[in-house]
Amino acid sequence: MEWERKWQDGVAGVAALFDKLPPAELARLRPLALAMRRRKEEMQELASAVDAATHCAGCGGACCVSGKYHFTGVDLLVFLVSREHLFVPRFDNGLCPYLGDARCLIAAGYRPFNCITFICDLIEDQLPRDQVSRFYQMERELRKNYGEIASLFPSGGVAGSLL
Repeated sequence: MEWERKWQDGVAGVAALFDKLPPAELARLRPLALAMRRRKEEMQELASAVDAATHCAGCGGACCVSGKYHFTGVDLLVFLVSREHLFVPRFDNGLCPYLGDARCLIAAGYRPFNCITFICDLIEDQLPRDQVSRFYQMERELRKNYGEIASLFPSGGVAGSLL
């Protein structure tokens, strides 16, 4: 019950900051959020191109099972800007709260930084070298994108984990 309350409080806090965002800043946020979402989708596509799902199934998705509270205020802002329905974390599963019965509860374009930028050796070894380089270039761009979005909120409140 404590995690659900913390989640709700975190969502409410970021939503309040979003609602107070001046129109000019909202206009800056929209393209940044769209670029972030697209970049994450591209990163997922690279992993999917080498059948990452099969590799993940082989180890039981150990990285996802071990994951925890990586969802940040910046990640939530992308949901809010996109007017996307926010998932409901599963704090009762003893695993990552964003992990559903069969897969992640979060679409690739909205996943936290740590989740979308992690590729294990099994997957990375399947990627051509130029794609590995591209993946890590996108990771750097994504890190910069997070910073740009967070900078729209100089008083803080969006950069860290919601929990």
